[in-house]
Amino acid sequence: MTRTIAVGEISPQLKEIYQIVHLAQDEAEKAARPGMNGRDLDAVSRQVIADSGYGDNFGHGLGHGVGLEIHELPAVSPRGEELLKPGMVITIEPGIYIAGIGGVRIENQLAITETGAEVWNSFNKDLLVL
Repeated sequence: MTRTIAVGEISPQLKEIYQIVHLAQDEAEKAARPGMNGRDLDAVSRQVIADSGYGDNFGHGLGHGVGLEIHELPAVSPRGEELLKPGMVITIEPGIYIAGIGGVRIENQLAITETGAEVWNSFNKDLLVL
C-alpha cells in the first residue's frame, strides 16, 4: 500500500495531480476482472492520466503480481500479456511525477475474483495534508 502525504500547503497543480491519480487508481480498480490482460488494465489508468494532459509523466507500469515475491507476474503494464485469473493478487499503483515539482502515487492490492476484483486495502485515499 502506498499513499502520498503532503507536508504543509501544496500548489494547486499538485492538488490537481493528486486528484487525477486518485481517479486513475479508482477506474483501474473498478475495471479489474478475470480474463483481461495486464496491458488492457494498465491502459485504463494510463488513459485517465493522458486525457488530463500528464501522459508523459506516468513513466512506470500500473502494477504487478504479488505472491511469494513482492514483484512477480502478472505484469500490469503496457507489456502485460498474461491474462488475469481468479486468485491472483496484483497492485494498482498509478503515478504522476514532474521533475522539480513533485509526484504522486496511490497503491492498493487487489485479489482477482470470479467476477471482478476485491480491494484488500481500506486506508483512506483522500489527500492528507499535515
